[in-house]
Formats: sequence, structure tokens, C-alpha cells
Amino acid sequence: MKNPIIGRGPILIGILLFFYATGAFAQTSFKLRLVTKSISCDSAIVSVEIQAPDSAFVMGNANLRIFYKSAQLANPSIKSRNNFTSGDYFNITSLTDVGVDTSVFTLNILYRGEQGSGTTVGTSWISIADVKFALNGTNTSKCYDLFFLPKGASNSLPNTVITRAYASPTVEDPSRTLTEEINGTFTNIMNQCSLPVVAIAGDTTINAGGVAILTLSSQNGVFPATVTITGEAPIQLTQVEPVKTVSVSPATDTIYQILTVTGSCGAGSAASGKSQVEVSVLEVTPPECPPAKCIPLTVRIIK
Repeated sequence: MKNPIIGRGPILIGILLFFYATGAFAQTSFKLRLVTKSISCDSAIVSVEIQAPDSAFVMGNANLRIFYKSAQLANPSIKSRNNFTSGDYFNITSLTDVGVDTSVFTLNILYRGEQGSGTTVGTSWISIADVKFALNGTNTSKCYDLFFLPKGASNSLPNTVITRAYASPTVEDPSRTLTEEINGTFTNIMNQCSLPVVAIAGDTTINAGGVAILTLSSQNGVFPATVTITGEAPIQLTQVEPVKTVSVSPATDTIYQILTVTGSCGAGSAASGKSQVEVSVLEVTPPECPPAKCIPLTVRIIK
């Protein structure tokens, strides 16, 4: 009688080879992020970037769904198509979800390679595309949010889907390319603004006549920012100098507060909870003189 274990051996090996060839054992996943490249008074440019944290893969078909608030942004358009020359970048389509102040545009990549060839997504971040938005004229804060909708997050709104491409493992059809959906994580943009936000730090205690150092720093990387604080001349923060210090020597306890923040697009603001500092001054008390003592003296007068 034929050993059943030996008889199944070729079948088991064939199954293992198939799973190995299709990458079923590989821990393939992606990371997708939105990165602000520039922001001005009336527009913002955002880079859509991807990375493979586990193992590299060839980009297959992709539908990237990016959501934005229509009260903040408008008119998305592709500024540049990057890296994935094996695919076609479809025109952006937009829709507004009924009943909410949210719009979505879709950036599609259609795989055009053969035998699983194409642009590889590796461990380094690479750009898929740069997208330009107009800042809505009624958006007085000049701030915006952008976010992906992960798979399964909504039953009514479209999700982001990315696939990897690989060559068919079958001998009968070696030129065929297969695609497989993979999972991933997302990094969104939250409350990015074109108006500067500045913080002040330096709560301290000094002796009378001493010097305290206050620090002003940008909290959102928007430059230039001109800042005025209590009792001091205007200070300007720039891309080259995003942090500056100010020396103060108050005679009494003094609160130094950010009074104004001004950027190229209008009035900015002080960071929440970081708008003022206090410098306390210790009074110096002179040492007391010792109590007077009587010393007996003998005076002798010589004539």
C-alpha cells in the first residue's frame, strides 16, 4: 500500500511553492501620508507619499481617497505626477457627501506594467503626486485638514485601496500580472495654517538687577512672523531663525505677554497655554549691623 504521506508530498510542495511565489507569506503593507510642501495666503501644495515598512512591493492599481472640508479648501488639481511612470494618473474627481461639510477627491493609479514589473515601493518615502488646493476665501483662519478614509471606516463613503502587482506563478501564463490588495496605515494633516502661531517660554526667578532669558519660537513653521511682547521692540522669526531669545531685566515681578503676531497673510496668534511668562524678582535685603557694644576706656591726661 502506498504511503499516504509520501503520496501527498508533491502536492504539498506545489502548494507551498505557489504561496511562496505569490508572496502570501510576505508581510507586505504600506504607509501613506500627506505632507504640506508649501502654503501661501491663497493656496496649499500637498505631497502624497508612500512607504513599505515591511517588504518592498511593486505598485499595482490604487484608488487614493483624500477628504477635505469644503469650507477650508477648494479646486484640487494635480500639480505633478511623481515616480509611478508605469501607471496612469487619472484626472481628479470630486464629490460632496450630502449633509456634511466634507468633499473627497480620488487619485487613481492604473497599473500598466508586464510580468509584475513596475515602480517598487521600498522602505524610503517616495512621492506619488503633488496636489494643489485653493484656500477658500471665507477661510479667515487660513487653516485646513486633509485625511484618508481607511478601509471599513464608512459604508457610504469611498475608501483608499492600494494593491501590489506580481507576476503570475503559473507556467501556462507567465506573462500575466496579478494584483493583490494590501493593508496600510495613514498619516493625515490636521490644522495646518498659513498664519503664524508663536509661543513664549522663560518663567523664572532672578535677583534684583539680574537678567532673565525669554524664548520665542514658531509652533507651526509659518514664516515670517513678527512678534511683539510686553515692553519690548518687535521680534521677527524666520525660516533661518525660527527661535529667538530676548534678555530682560525687570525691577519688579513682571508678566511678559505676546501682544501681537503678524504674518504675510494677516494676524497670527499665540499658542494656546503658551502666551505669557512671569519673571519674579527677589528683593535683596542688606545685612543687619551687629548691636552696639560699650567698651570701657581709661583716659589719662598728661600735663
